[in-house]
Amino acid sequence: MQYLQTEQHYIDLYDLHSVKECLRIIQFWQKAYKEKSNEKEIKDLSQEEKKKGFSHYLNRELYGTQGERYRHKKERIVEMVEEDRKKQDFYDNTSEPLNITCNSCGKRLYSDTKVLEDFMDKPMRVLFYFPCKICKEKRAVYNTGEEFVSKPSLCPKCGHELDESHTIKKGKSKIIIWRRKCPSCKFADEEIDDFEKKHLEWEKEKQKDKELLEKYRSEFCLSDEKGQEYIELVDKMKVANEIFEEEKQRYDNSVYQRSIQLKKVEVVELEKLLSEAFEKERYIKLTFDKPEIGQYVIIPFTVQDADSSRKGFDSSNNLQKIVKTELEDTNWRLVSNSLSYRLGYVSGQLKGYEREEDMLELAGKKKEQKTPPVHSDMRRKYEYDNMVQLARMMGKHQGIENIRKKRLEKEPDGFFLEASEGPYNCGICGELTQGNDTWWNLDGLRCRDCWRNIREGVIPSIKHRYDNGGVYFQDWQLNSDFSLHSSTTRKLKREGLLHGRDLKKQDGSTYCTIYLIDENKEFLKKYPKKPKMKVEFINTGDKKVQL
Repeated sequence: MQYLQTEQHYIDLYDLHSVKECLRIIQFWQKAYKEKSNEKEIKDLSQEEKKKGFSHYLNRELYGTQGERYRHKKERIVEMVEEDRKKQDFYDNTSEPLNITCNSCGKRLYSDTKVLEDFMDKPMRVLFYFPCKICKEKRAVYNTGEEFVSKPSLCPKCGHELDESHTIKKGKSKIIIWRRKCPSCKFADEEIDDFEKKHLEWEKEKQKDKELLEKYRSEFCLSDEKGQEYIELVDKMKVANEIFEEEKQRYDNSVYQRSIQLKKVEVVELEKLLSEAFEKERYIKLTFDKPEIGQYVIIPFTVQDADSSRKGFDSSNNLQKIVKTELEDTNWRLVSNSLSYRLGYVSGQLKGYEREEDMLELAGKKKEQKTPPVHSDMRRKYEYDNMVQLARMMGKHQGIENIRKKRLEKEPDGFFLEASEGPYNCGICGELTQGNDTWWNLDGLRCRDCWRNIREGVIPSIKHRYDNGGVYFQDWQLNSDFSLHSSTTRKLKREGLLHGRDLKKQDGSTYCTIYLIDENKEFLKKYPKKPKMKVEFINTGDKKVQL
């Protein structure tokens, strides 16, 4: 018996299964489209939109199946080869049991046929058949020495043991007729084995599979180039999703809230802050030496203690308390164990932090292993990929948004952000403002002036200028969306056809004009918006399956 085949046999077998799986997916979505396209959730969509939607999900599942089949192809083929190699070795090298004799005449028997048994619930073994040429009887014994004993067939009606016989018809086709008869209840049936017919059906099925593979292999079995593209894409997505969740959790906590409240102090401001605090406690003539600039900014400093009653440890310890208190809410810290006292001089080192990660640690974030061991190689490979970087930014944004939403529980109208956040573009006028001049609520980001105009009722609380939902338009859109010259705009305002609401600064100057749709319906009838440019994306990649 031949179990181990050529390598191409296993490649064809695997690819055939891939083809059949892809065809099954297509059939499933074709059936789903016919059966589900009229359900109430999507009944109002056009036929084109329905087809597009179902085709999208079909191709997404199809691509995922093709990719995963490619990912595991080599591994699975190696497994199949190894499975059949073990069977072949076991079949070829397992010796028949010795000293098997005929139960009737006692003559020693020799095997003429053997069959490999490989069941999931039992160890692999070989069954040897021993015919007796004298008695015409046959024994079947496993390589373990255990004799095979056939179980009697029982009557399906009364349970009595059936009498079994068979007849062989020879001709163009070998046919065996199996007969079963119950001596108790007269139950009888027969089964016909037409080996030629079965062989023809098997050959027909084999040819059908061959044609199926030839027709669809190139379409459904990814090439090495396309397969590697899929693997890289999926691996990038895994890393991106992992980093997205990490970033979201990183910012969505009390440590981040504390970090954004830390004030980033420049060196001039630092010198002024400490000089004033020191002089109050009679430490004078603060001087900074040349800084050491690397990952951190480390500045050596010296100060004189003008209080002669303080010596050594007392002077250093007192100064340490002052520095710790003054710098607690800033991005500067006293370097541990750096203070020393010599003849009225107290010297030490200050360390400045500016990276976001460092600020988080200052706020109390514990150092942790950044890269999970399981994905360390994959993460290193894609750490700076564009997709991963985008996921990092999105995770950060989501985490910060979650913090802000929690604040709404105590400040339901919104709030100004921290000075360390930003700068941000106002969602209405587009001006760039720092965090402490940016109002945030669920409608978006507003500069201080726009928020004041909303609060004073100059305009309603409208949404982002690029997501206004047809509520308003602005000055800059009169030319881009309506093709109106500035002189025409002024004329329409004088005639009362165009109504704008001027947003003004504290000094009374107008910095932006908003045109509400409800107040300009007549204008919009006479001057409709220009149709948006239709952008079509041409797919130059693999063809997609269309329902």
